Amino acid sequence: MINKSEIVIVNNRLYHLGIKKGEIAQNVFIVGDPARAIRVSKEFDRIDCEVSNREYLTFTGVYKDIPVSVIGTGIGTDNVEIALVEAFISHEFNLKKGTRDQNCPPMTIIRLGTSGGIQPDVTPGSLAISSYALGLDTTGIYYDQPTEDETINRIEKDSAEILNNAIESSSRFKGKIFPYASKASTEVTNALIHQATISGLEFDTGITVSSPGFYGPSSRIIDGLKNTIPDIKGSLSELNINGLKAHNMEMESSLLFHLCRQMGYRAGTICTVISGPTESDSIIDYDVAIGNTINIGLKALVELNNSK
Repeated sequence: MINKSEIVIVNNRLYHLGIKKGEIAQNVFIVGDPARAIRVSKEFDRIDCEVSNREYLTFTGVYKDIPVSVIGTGIGTDNVEIALVEAFISHEFNLKKGTRDQNCPPMTIIRLGTSGGIQPDVTPGSLAISSYALGLDTTGIYYDQPTEDETINRIEKDSAEILNNAIESSSRFKGKIFPYASKASTEVTNALIHQATISGLEFDTGITVSSPGFYGPSSRIIDGLKNTIPDIKGSLSELNINGLKAHNMEMESSLLFHLCRQMGYRAGTICTVISGPTESDSIIDYDVAIGNTINIGLKALVELNNSK
């Protein structure tokens, strides 16, 4: 038995995104910074709808004859969870009846983000394209999803061992870190790789680590605060699954891949690397680097639509 969906609607609009039925496109870019949502929307050929509600900012329009939206979610997997679920509801449900429509085409969702490098040879200003994600957050575990392949099992097992070994034996949290892994859609990853390659931009692929916080969960040192794991990036730089390594760290992709897989949607991430593993933000020309990320994301979306 399936219980009635608990959809929260106020004045015919979804509670958090603030959108009505039909105000989200089948193709969506996800960004954390609302200012980046504005920047992405300026690349659209036409904007048909702009909705700002709470911390969420959504633009829907057309790019090269492709219906497209961009959602500024704010930071973190918890914010992304709300945005994804409400986008899913808007796309697949009759909001008046609260019932799910049949045979809805799958959405394509691409995250355009920023991240810090994990490997010591990472170049600030380069691009990171995710093949898998490692979730240090706990949001994903509330959506039960089987593993797609043995690589996910290996990532979860090896990362848990690495991180728990890095915790002092006297810590109450020793042995209590249990990350989950998720996989980007191969089609989206390949389109991002192809467009970055033909554009001649420096990029790398690998595992993107999603942290649940910017300071302690990313091992930033703040006087007066004690981190459970002294150097998360340094520890995870040792993760190596048959040559697949942890490449960069951000705060959203683990849940994006995990939840979109359950929804049957295509999802991927491309990030600007704004710093190395032992640095703060160190990009000289941040504006250009973010522009490259957005440009490759747009080109990949066109490729994905042309290949249908």
